[in-house]
Amino acid sequence: MNHGVHTPEQAARSMRVVRLVSFGASAALATLVLLALGSLRYAPMWLRTDAPPVTVVSEIWRPPPAALRPPAPTLVIPHAERRETEAPPLPLPEAPIDPVVITSPVWVERPRNPERYYPRDAFMHGIAGEVVLDCDVDVDGRLSCAVASETPAGQGFGDAALRIASAHVMRPAMLNGTPVRGRYRMVVPFSPSG
Repeated sequence: MNHGVHTPEQAARSMRVVRLVSFGASAALATLVLLALGSLRYAPMWLRTDAPPVTVVSEIWRPPPAALRPPAPTLVIPHAERRETEAPPLPLPEAPIDPVVITSPVWVERPRNPERYYPRDAFMHGIAGEVVLDCDVDVDGRLSCAVASETPAGQGFGDAALRIASAHVMRPAMLNGTPVRGRYRMVVPFSPSG
């Protein structure tokens, strides 16, 4: 035992401990001071003596429910005055126009590999065919078709032509710069030789 005599290493270590303890005490004191200042600045209204008492009901204004609102006032105009103050009657909408007949379509989408729609049995037997479709063209250019004629009948050419038509999209008919519904007659030929 040294009886109070310290080596230089022990003295340096104790100096570090003293500095660390004093730094911790300073940090704790600074934190307490900041908290005290903050509590004075943001103290609740009931603790502050310089502020008048205020009651906060809501920070967002909401209109009362419809059941609690008073009814809107109604204005009654005598019949004789009513004619003078009324706006002129609006024109009646025109009768819907018939769809525009499209004779030269501009295709936006066409099916890839239309030969894949060829009826299998007809292809295997070398049977050619032709289908005429009557199609309604929507304002987005999609076709909704019905079979008008199918030659030869019963070989599946009508169903194949409908599948082919559903894969087509055309530029819709235009009237005064606005797309309108149209009609289109589509002829779909089928030939086993391609």
